[in-house]
Amino acid sequence: MLRKVGTLPYLIIFIFLAHNFCWAQNIAPVLTATGNQAYCPKSQINIVTDFDIVDPDDTSIEALYIQISTGYALGEDILLLTGFHPNVLTSWSAIEGKLTLFGIASAPVSYLDLIAATKDIVFQSTSNNPTDKFFSLTIGDANYLPLTDHYYEYVPSIGITWTTAQTAADNRTYFGLQGYLATITSAEEAQLSGEQAAGAGWIGGSDAEAEGVWKWVTGPETGTVFWNGLSNGTSPNFAFWNTNEPNQSGNEDYAHVTAPGVGIPGSWNDLTNTGNNSGDYQPKGYIVEYGGMPGDPVLNISASTNIFTVSIINSTPGSICESGSTNLEAIPSSGADVLWFDTPNGVNVLFSGQIFTTPNINNTTTYYALASVNGCTEGVRIPVTATVTPLPTINSVNGSLICNSGSGTLTATASAGVINWYDLPNGGVSLNTGTTFNTPSVSATTTYYLDATVNGCVSSTRTPVTLTVQKTPLPTANTNQSFCDIEQATISNIIITGASVLWYTSNTGGTPINTSTTLVTNTTYYATQTINGCESINRLPINIIINETVVLPPPSEIPNLNLCDNLLDGDDTNGYAIFDLTANETILLNGKLASNYTFNYFTDSAYTIPIITPSSAFINTIEDGQKIYIRIVNTTNNSCYTETSFDVNVNELPAIQASIVFKNCDEDGVADGFTNFNLEEANDIITGNNSVGLTISYYTSINDANNGSGSISSIFNNQNGNTIYARFETINGCYRVSEINLQVSTTSFSNGYFEALEFCDDTTDGLISFDLTQVTPLFISQFPTGQNLSVQYYENLNDAILEENEIIQQDNYINKIAFSQTLYVRVESDDNGECFGIGPHLLLTVNPKPEFEVDNSEIYCLDNNPITLTTFNPKGNYSYEWKDDNGQIISNSPTVEVLSGGEYTVTATSNLDCISFPLIFDVVESAIAVIDIEDITIVELTDNNSITINNDNNNLGIGNYEFSLDNFDGPYRDEPFFDRVGAGSHIIYVKDKNGCGITSIEVFILGFPKYFTPNNDGVNDTWLIKGLGQDYTDASKVSVFNRYGKLIKQLTSKSGAWDGTFNGELLPQSDYWFIAELVDLSGNVKTYKGHFSLVR
Repeated sequence: MLRKVGTLPYLIIFIFLAHNFCWAQNIAPVLTATGNQAYCPKSQINIVTDFDIVDPDDTSIEALYIQISTGYALGEDILLLTGFHPNVLTSWSAIEGKLTLFGIASAPVSYLDLIAATKDIVFQSTSNNPTDKFFSLTIGDANYLPLTDHYYEYVPSIGITWTTAQTAADNRTYFGLQGYLATITSAEEAQLSGEQAAGAGWIGGSDAEAEGVWKWVTGPETGTVFWNGLSNGTSPNFAFWNTNEPNQSGNEDYAHVTAPGVGIPGSWNDLTNTGNNSGDYQPKGYIVEYGGMPGDPVLNISASTNIFTVSIINSTPGSICESGSTNLEAIPSSGADVLWFDTPNGVNVLFSGQIFTTPNINNTTTYYALASVNGCTEGVRIPVTATVTPLPTINSVNGSLICNSGSGTLTATASAGVINWYDLPNGGVSLNTGTTFNTPSVSATTTYYLDATVNGCVSSTRTPVTLTVQKTPLPTANTNQSFCDIEQATISNIIITGASVLWYTSNTGGTPINTSTTLVTNTTYYATQTINGCESINRLPINIIINETVVLPPPSEIPNLNLCDNLLDGDDTNGYAIFDLTANETILLNGKLASNYTFNYFTDSAYTIPIITPSSAFINTIEDGQKIYIRIVNTTNNSCYTETSFDVNVNELPAIQASIVFKNCDEDGVADGFTNFNLEEANDIITGNNSVGLTISYYTSINDANNGSGSISSIFNNQNGNTIYARFETINGCYRVSEINLQVSTTSFSNGYFEALEFCDDTTDGLISFDLTQVTPLFISQFPTGQNLSVQYYENLNDAILEENEIIQQDNYINKIAFSQTLYVRVESDDNGECFGIGPHLLLTVNPKPEFEVDNSEIYCLDNNPITLTTFNPKGNYSYEWKDDNGQIISNSPTVEVLSGGEYTVTATSNLDCISFPLIFDVVESAIAVIDIEDITIVELTDNNSITINNDNNNLGIGNYEFSLDNFDGPYRDEPFFDRVGAGSHIIYVKDKNGCGITSIEVFILGFPKYFTPNNDGVNDTWLIKGLGQDYTDASKVSVFNRYGKLIKQLTSKSGAWDGTFNGELLPQSDYWFIAELVDLSGNVKTYKGHFSLVR
């Protein structure tokens, strides 16, 4: 058996020679393989057509290595062993693309088995377009590249420096071949030594000698420059740097295969001699290359084969017009056939051969050509198109129009191809090609013809298009036209007949003027018309005259004529007056000369009823006024005039009494005959209650009243005079004056006189409804009989004096000040209102309700002891009354004792006889629970023991109960049920929620423990029956057996316990069985059987 790598062959040979000097050196085997085959994509193909191993001195070897050495695609390619080979195992390395064949339990495998297995190894790719592949077959585990006939080995060594790796590589041999750090000179070599290597590490490149000049410094390539510069440098031959490498990031002078997952797989980066201490840029090993060194032996320990994929190397499409058949051609690589398909993936072969004649087709159709060997239908299909060109059609034409004569531009679009222009419908010579045709100069309408050509296919007919020649006449109109200036006529107002009329200010030349241009009198304008974009050559003159009219001022500046009704016509109440209508003429002329215009006045809007004497003798024809219509006419042209209107109004005078006597009583508390008058009280008297809308002012003289100057306040004291003049003026400024004569009388209540109303509060806010009418007769009785007096009530003196804010609802007045309020009383004569008395003569008192507190609920426990119901915190000295729920009085004290539940009511009465709101006690009856064993249901000897307490229909008592198990202090629950209850003695506590007490009862849950742990830790150290109560006698017993039925221990059931021993010896951990014979008080025996575990 021959070792493969390093110096071991020589070491082994030396050992052999030490034992037997007559042994010869082991001869390396010779491997031969054939295979240069076309590959059908996605299929399996044997990698060799023949294979042999010749070794004169050995019949077996440790392993055979088969690698996809060129063209390997990770994730697509794989090598598989097929057939039955019981003595051969395989291992596939997806990273290296290498399949290893080795023996069972790593034993050597015979050459015969390896030869047979190698012939059954197949290659398979999932790619539809795989590249050509080379396979290397070698007895060593170094990667073999047939292209270079070299071997490549990755040696792992974490943290090794480049210089150390160089020395280590130089010291390695492979079947006598001298090793060195790899020098990579081709893409195939880069893939095998990088991406397909077992790891990343140092290679033999460096720029340490000259920065930026990268050389191979190891092996036969020593001194060869392969890169100049940094990452943007160039290579004179081959380099495979990673992205942005080399970057000379800190004296990085040595080439290194980049760690997997960093950038381009298998590419290089530059590092310092040591690299980083950890991570992707820490050296993990080095790559040794073998081969090419002087003195290297010639080895035949490797062989290689290859496969290739055939392809279409050239294709020629075909074309036809409208429909028909055409020829398509495809040229395959050497030795291949051409299969034709009508889909890119279908299996239906249409034809086999390089030239394919299509069937008749109407549309452009793509066929697919496949280079095939032995009928293979997998691989890349090349589309070859049979183009069907429809006969082109003219899609649209656009004629043109020119004015008078000249050249025109015609346009057209076609479905495809080039457009040809002719002057004949058939035959002739093309005048132009393209979508646009500029015609020769013409003076008459002319028709042209066009077709289209695409790929030699011509339209079936020619399409006509017309160049129209337009000659436009003058528009028509009256050449002399006039307008009034009030029309503010513009060019657009000139009456003319024509199309797209344009206006000019001269007969020739110039540019058109805007139709919004205002017309100027005594001016000639010139018009043309445009038809189809062609303007008439000559222009039509139009002469314009503008006649002036008055431009009225804004309506808001034209005043109406207003007069107050007067006695000029003998009656100042009839709504008629004499007007001078010409008073507004200067305003209406608005700056124009009066001599140029005539005013005409009318009483109707149709201007048919003229006013003959407008200046001084016009009396309105409609009572209270009317609208007057005016026409202002140009004296030189009566067709130009302006019309307007204004109103004449006869405003009525207010209707009032000429004089009145206004009486008042001295009510200010000073009996001096002087008092304040509220003159406004006389307004309705003077106007007969019709003062709304009038402006009323008061004066001390008639002249001031007529002039409307020196007015006085409406509150007037008669010490300043007894005659007042009141001016009543309408909104229109028409007024009359009335004389007011003031007279004063004196009257008042007696000093200290008042009446009182007193009630108990019906709430607690000190407010209550009073009926004031109850004391009204008492006030009236203070005055002599025989008078018509009325009594009013007010909340303050000022309101009472001025008769403002009177209390209107006297029979339902709620006091505004809590508990006590004084009202002012005004007593006045209903006959004349002259005298009245005012004063704080009514006292309203609200006595408060008694207030106290109670605790509104008590619980009465049925133990025959009375409970005391108590009032507290009274706000006064009260008497009390207690009643039960039957209405019977049971106490007149602040407290009461009761012996039963129910609803109790208490009220309090003050010394003012005010009664409180009734307060209610709810006394609830409750009781401590009464429970015995018959009220309890126990479920025991189960995986879920439970206790249920029967409280249906108040079985335990009338109280509201809650329940606790084994804890007096709770927690308590409302549900009378407990589950997951352990075996043994338990106490049930029943608590009355109303506070009447807690009762309890002891119960027992019978149970047999499932296990015990006799380890003297104080927990489960013994096994015994739990929950055996007083219902069973001391004659009860328990027998314990081991799993084989041997009696181990017999216990008294009530007090006996087993500690896990037999005759003083500890028994082992196991399952044990028991029979419990329980004797009740009647002598009946209940037998229970079961098992439990002893756990140590």
